[in-house]
Amino acid sequence: MVELALLLPILVFGLIGAADLARAFALQLAIENGARAGAEAYAINFAATPALASARAYDEISRTPGININDPSLYVDTPVGPKHADGSLCVGTPTVADPCYYTVTVSYTFHTLVPWPFIPNTANFDRSTTMRTFY
Repeated sequence: MVELALLLPILVFGLIGAADLARAFALQLAIENGARAGAEAYAINFAATPALASARAYDEISRTPGININDPSLYVDTPVGPKHADGSLCVGTPTVADPCYYTVTVSYTFHTLVPWPFIPNTANFDRSTTMRTFY
């Protein structure tokens, strides 16, 4: 009985720590998938406007349990229109020699379940995906 009393706090902290790591990994994948889904929808003209591309990214992110898309720390940046590799806006139809790219950036601040001592309690997840247009 004494052994259980001594080991129980260590086991509980280990389980909560594992849960925090699993949540962080799942939310990081959700942010990455949201950026990819928004850029893909924008590039293949499934989402014709930046607002629709952002909505597609939010839709993909919302499929992950434990993330609130209304969280003010969740931010999706979808610049207006495709851009060349040098950053200038594309005008006209892109070609193989002069392609255009769409970029979607997603940012999120992760908070741990428990304020751990000596360990950071927040992590910033910033993911950006760039895709070439398919015209």
